[in-house]
This record gives sequence, C-alpha cells and structure tokens, in this order.
Amino acid sequence: MNQHTGKILYKIDRTARPVLIVMSGVCLLLLCAASFDTPLRQILLYALYVSAGIFFIAMICRICLSPFVKSDEEEEFEQKVDYIIQIIQKRQTAQTGEKPYSPLRHVSQDQEEQIKQLLRTLPDNPQKPGHINLAIVSQYLTALQQLEKADLEDKYHLRLWVAEVTGKEVPNSSQFNEAVPSQTFTKISAARKKLETALEII
Repeated sequence: MNQHTGKILYKIDRTARPVLIVMSGVCLLLLCAASFDTPLRQILLYALYVSAGIFFIAMICRICLSPFVKSDEEEEFEQKVDYIIQIIQKRQTAQTGEKPYSPLRHVSQDQEEQIKQLLRTLPDNPQKPGHINLAIVSQYLTALQQLEKADLEDKYHLRLWVAEVTGKEVPNSSQFNEAVPSQTFTKISAARKKLETALEII
C-alpha cells in the first residue's frame, strides 16, 4: 500500500469514528421519539432507518479498515512512548552537556528564533485544536530544506523537535514520516517565499 492510499484510508477511518458516535446518539433519540404515537411517528421512523443505515455503513468501514489503519489505542501508546523518550533524552542531554538536537543548518541565532517563532504561529489542525497541522508544518520544513537551512534526514528527532518548538501535539511517527518531506510543490514555494522574507534571504 503506497503513501497516498494510506492517507486516504486513514482519513476515511477517522471520519467514520465521529459519524459512529453522532449517529448512535441520533438513533437513540429517534428511537425514543418514535416510540410515542404522534403525527410525526412515521417520519421519525424513516429518519431512524436512515440514521441506522449510516451508522452501520460507518461501522463496516471501520471494521474493514482496521487491518490497514492504526487504532486509537496504538496511536495513543506511540505518543506516550515518544513523550517518555523525549523526557529521558532531555535529562541525558542536561547531564552530559551535549548540544540539543536541531535540524536547522547555516542559520544565525536570530534566524533560528525567527524560524521557531514562525513554526509556533502556524495554524492548528482544524479538526484537532492543540495539534499541529502536519501538512502545513511539512511544507515549511521542506521549504527550509530547499533553502539549505534544515536537514530532515533524522525524522525521529525532527518530530520531537517540532513538538518541543511548537508546544503542540504531533501525529505519530508513521504519519509524520509519511508527510515529511511534503510533495505539495506550489504550497512549498509559497512557504519558501515567506521564509525568505522572514530570514531576509536574497
């Protein structure tokens, strides 16, 4: 399964989840309302059938996609493991006095702060406040690489660095690794222009 197909399946699976939750509530309400003998009972029954149909379609989608998409529990476990590793690495760095990891290259201290501030101000994931918008962050990281201002090879530490710099939640390693570098060339070009302006690159 290629990267593009994996992203599509992931989006379908994560869309089906809230649909299941909403439709279960709607079905329950309609079932209660339809149990009363009212002039609208027939309409409520039709609405119940439609809602139940949507519920079962969403449930079948999640069941069928489960072998190809990570479960919520697996994602949560990965995030916890990454958080623990990040804490351990910070302690080890503090004890050994080693310089903390940074993907940035050939930048002054002022430019480094400009880049970090720019990454912090990027919009959140519209569906998950407090989480990075992975597509946009990837575009800026890729633009930095094109400007020879960043090395994106070490994606494991890069992901932890993004989380630390932005102060936001970052998707699990597999999603992050698939998204970086970005392939949306038009948007990368726009991000590159903003970076050039911010860093005063001619």
